[in-house]
Amino acid sequence: MVRLLLITVCGLLAFPAVGCTQASPVSGDDATPLQIPLTISRNPHFGTYAAKIAIALGNGKPLSFGFDTGSSGLHVFADADLDAPGTGVQCSNTPTSVTYGNPARITLRGVVCYAQLHFEGFTTPARIPIAYLTSASCPPTNPNCTIPNLHSPKAMHGYGVFGAGLTGIMYGAGNVPNPILTLAGRRGTVYSVILARDGGELVLGSEEPKNSAEFHLTPGTLPGEKYSLSRTCLLVDGHPIDACMFISFDTGNGVPWIHSMDTDSIPAKNGFVMPGTQLGFGPPGNLRAATSITAGKAFADEIKVVRIPGRPPLTNASIQAFFDHIVTYDDIRGIIAVAQ
Repeated sequence: MVRLLLITVCGLLAFPAVGCTQASPVSGDDATPLQIPLTISRNPHFGTYAAKIAIALGNGKPLSFGFDTGSSGLHVFADADLDAPGTGVQCSNTPTSVTYGNPARITLRGVVCYAQLHFEGFTTPARIPIAYLTSASCPPTNPNCTIPNLHSPKAMHGYGVFGAGLTGIMYGAGNVPNPILTLAGRRGTVYSVILARDGGELVLGSEEPKNSAEFHLTPGTLPGEKYSLSRTCLLVDGHPIDACMFISFDTGNGVPWIHSMDTDSIPAKNGFVMPGTQLGFGPPGNLRAATSITAGKAFADEIKVVRIPGRPPLTNASIQAFFDHIVTYDDIRGIIAVAQ
């Protein structure tokens, strides 16, 4: 998601728990691709989709975390009980915080901890820095927010967020890195996200498919930020229009949106793209969309168009742009590549 203040903003806060399987170590060199299952759930009320990944921290049991390419770093809520005896997790006194929402809805605070991560079929060789968030406060933009019971999995709608993005503040005081990037070899530099509406997988050490459309990330501008967002140009019903902007490829967001657009080339009414309109996203200079979303009438497929004075044009492609595509992240080249 978009950054608020100097903190990485993740996707949706609500991540219901799903069944998980205990992870186990895997052998092989650092260049051998690894496939880690992802699950997909759908909100029965709003119809939005969310991706999940199962992780056991230290000596704990597997828990479900929201899989969010719009943020960076593993953020664990208090309901994971990492400070219980025998967890195998080591916590420091280094403070950390994260603000959720755009605009900000709630701020969670805690400390940086270190834990070995056990995925299904793979265990990290070393302990990984994570943010253990145990307290909350209301930001100025939402002074009357409701503070949930941080120790209740039901109230928190899950156990945390696995930030798998390349953008955002990944290193620095109180910030934690994308856990994938801490791995050695190709597994820690190139990975693919493959999603469908009934499931998916994270492939560590993958190869970028041929004929992928490459979105080049821009250099980071904040302390500790290696990359910032890439740029995209829009297509309407397959035709390029006079609209280019920054784009967030964000599995943590269930609904697509566009901010600060001043073009009349997008058919919209009452702040929403007209239902039935296909909105495509392509790298600058490309005449074809790498991925697209068709606007609908329901909450999950409405595409909101908002004009915000003083902000640069920005679009969030949402999890829908990932479905039935292979999205490859290359930390060395600074590229997000999209293939059918």
